[in-house]
Amino acid sequence: MTSTPQPDAATDRSSRRAAVFVRRAASEVRGLRSDQGRSRLLSAATALGVVLVARFALGLAALVGSALGYSVTPWPSDFTATPVGQFLGSFVLYPFPFYLVAFVVLLLVRPVDPGLSLPRALRHGLVAGAAGTVALALVGIVPGVAASLSGGTWVNLALYLTTIPFAAGVVDTALLLVGVVLAWHASRTATLPGDPGDAVDVESGGDEVAAADQVEPDPAPVEEAPAGPRGRVHDTAREPAPATRPTPPRSASAADDWSRFAPPAAADGDDR
Repeated sequence: MTSTPQPDAATDRSSRRAAVFVRRAASEVRGLRSDQGRSRLLSAATALGVVLVARFALGLAALVGSALGYSVTPWPSDFTATPVGQFLGSFVLYPFPFYLVAFVVLLLVRPVDPGLSLPRALRHGLVAGAAGTVALALVGIVPGVAASLSGGTWVNLALYLTTIPFAAGVVDTALLLVGVVLAWHASRTATLPGDPGDAVDVESGGDEVAAADQVEPDPAPVEEAPAGPRGRVHDTAREPAPATRPTPPRSASAADDWSRFAPPAAADGDDR
């Protein structure tokens, strides 16, 4: 016989899950101070920035069109019916829950990290867009109830819960996916490795590094020759000996050769 779970046990389990979620969220917020946290913050801001730029451009175009065809004679009693009010409502007021929830999901729950593949990063963008669309539907309960009470029909509440947030959420999710692709590409470009020439060739087995790490033996010391008169050391083993001119041999009969140039002897008087 199976035991029926008690309400207290379910309440304890729910409280534990809520506590785990709160602790995880707190740790993720503290992790924003790290390099990875700053990278996630930049990626989420880039993805949401694309949505903001596109929303601003669409709202500005609608503002110009409504201003050209606007008539001041039947002045409306509500500020949201004016061109400026319509611009602020389509750009800031109505899609603000989508902005906030999608940004939090991309930052803390499904971040766009550079190590992810492109399909997985797109899935994270879809999750963030779906969460933003649900936020639009939940926030639309209040204006839907107000419109239903003033109009006397509950169709307005059904529109604010289904078609209106779905139409806005599909457009904003498509823009968010474009921003996710840009953020993913920018994060991968910023974390590319350095010059491949600095890396060690894995196929070579590190032989080059091992050869470079070996200490070459010191060469044999060269004996220094005594210094010269100017303090320079002359290497007798390398410098050649100065060339000397050979001395010609002296003849043994050099005196006989000089005697031929002697003057003749004077004549004796006895020979007369």
